[in-house]
Amino acid sequence: MLVAVLSDIHEHTTNLLTALAMAEQLGCTHLFCTGDLATLTTFRTLREEWPHGIDLVFGNNEFDRHSFLRLAEQFHHTSHHGDAADIDLDSRRVFLTHYPQVAAQAARSGKYDAVFFGHTHRAEQQFCGSTLLANPGEIAGVRSAPGFAVYNTTTNSLTFHSL
Repeated sequence: MLVAVLSDIHEHTTNLLTALAMAEQLGCTHLFCTGDLATLTTFRTLREEWPHGIDLVFGNNEFDRHSFLRLAEQFHHTSHHGDAADIDLDSRRVFLTHYPQVAAQAARSGKYDAVFFGHTHRAEQQFCGSTLLANPGEIAGVRSAPGFAVYNTTTNSLTFHSL
């Protein structure tokens, strides 16, 4: 299974739409978001434009958290996990968070095949033992070039894609 991994959207809808179209063309059938959608409008756009399942967590820029959670309940195939997610998907155990320190701790635990985070706006990946630890970069394109990642659950590997 191919999973689009997005982070740090910060209301940049045009880049979000480009990333979603690219992910669809690449064959992604699920999406992880590691936070900083920033607004409910951006969340609605994500859900309305992405036809597959979504798992997401809060970043540090979703200020009306209650409304985000309530809106997620209205969407089919959407799971908002709050601050962190422990997900079983396609025989892989995956952890999502916005924060690098939390991600590093989860990766060191050895309980996960892959751990994804955001916040730094920098695309990066490494292995902590057999756990893939990665940041998909930012959709916003404010601190670095906009892009996202695609996680392959079969190979437990990641590829980066620039917009």
